[in-house]
Amino acid sequence: MSSTIPGFHNPQLFEVLPNACLSATARDIFDVLTARQEPGGLVHIRQQELAERLGLSQSAVSRAISQLRDKGIISERQRKGTLLIHPLLAGYESLAHMTNHLKAPDTHVWPINFPVGDIRPPRVRDGRTGTDFDPDPDGGEDVTLEDVQPSLRLAG
Repeated sequence: MSSTIPGFHNPQLFEVLPNACLSATARDIFDVLTARQEPGGLVHIRQQELAERLGLSQSAVSRAISQLRDKGIISERQRKGTLLIHPLLAGYESLAHMTNHLKAPDTHVWPINFPVGDIRPPRVRDGRTGTDFDPDPDGGEDVTLEDVQPSLRLAG
């Protein structure tokens, strides 16, 4: 993983992210992915690790990742063990880094499949509202599973 933590995000697109109507599991997985990403949106993580980290079955994680792919939030084409967050939703070192990355000829920008016009308010029944949910409590470092037991509700 890169030594620089991506701290700059595209705020306009994050404001319309509720329009994607993601399931609670997909939102949790997206939170973990954004917390673990390298600058530019590349994430080295396996579905099994996501399932263990969030206390979910691997099939629930697979369904949530499929939903993220269907909405265009993560790339459809990546090798095993890596995911790529959409360049417009990825984290960067700075605004200049984001601009240069988006202008690079080898950067693939695919369509986003949810409305990006009006901002829809978040769901009223969001189970994380008012909690201290931390999608990546260990800051990206590998720890034993006993040390990381976030209190999440299972989507079902």
